[in-house]
Parts: sequence; C-alpha cells; structure tokens
Amino acid sequence: MSPTLQHPPEHEHDHAEVRDAPSPLPQPAALAIDAIPFASDATVAGELDIAFSTHKSVIVRAQVDFAGDTPPMEVALVIPRAHCRDGQPLLSALQDAALAAIDRNTHGWEAAGTTPRRLSIQMNQRWYALYGFAG
Repeated sequence: MSPTLQHPPEHEHDHAEVRDAPSPLPQPAALAIDAIPFASDATVAGELDIAFSTHKSVIVRAQVDFAGDTPPMEVALVIPRAHCRDGQPLLSALQDAALAAIDRNTHGWEAAGTTPRRLSIQMNQRWYALYGFAG
C-alpha cells in the first residue's frame, strides 16, 4: 500500500481501471489534526509517549487499531531531531512518520488479513487519532 491523500485527476481515463480497482487495505482518510493540541510554532503541545530518544531522533509510540476482534498493534514513529523544535516534534513530522510506519507494516497487515481503522498517538495520557482509514 502506498498511502496518499491525493486522488488522480478525473480526466485521466487511461488509468480508470487502476483507479477503480479495489485496494487491498483501506487508504488513510482525513487527518485528525484538529483534535491534536499543537502550539503556534506547529509543534505538538503536550507530553508525547516517547519510547526512545537520541541526539538524532525521537521515537514516539503509536497504536494501530483494527476492525473486528484483532488486538491493537504498537508501532514506532521515527522523527528526526531536525524536525523538532525545542525537543517537540513538528506536527508535519508526526504525520510523515505515521505514513512511514503504515508503509513499513502494510505487507504484514495484508498477509494477516487485518483491516486497520486508525493510527493514534498518546499525548498527555490521552489517545488522539492521527490517521483514520476509510472503509
């Protein structure tokens, strides 16, 4: 799966069969950034659940919830320090890291037949959906 939020232009009839083909996994839908507290400098405004931190990167714990009885799965969002301000990740860096985590795990989800519903991060001891999946 190659998640994207952009749709191909309607006038590209050569690719209609690709556009209409069913996707094996739901694609990420709208970002839920309105629910995530962030500061005026575009960094997250709260305490993230940090799994690991070095001088080069911050690893934020995230969780993918699935449809049905499949238990949630923890995933790591790897954010370069260059995309942080005063130790806090930029919201855009969290989004990029979430898409990378989705790309890393898609094959396993397809092989297991699981359907992701949302990818969430924990901040200030509360879960916030960063991505929701359509379908």
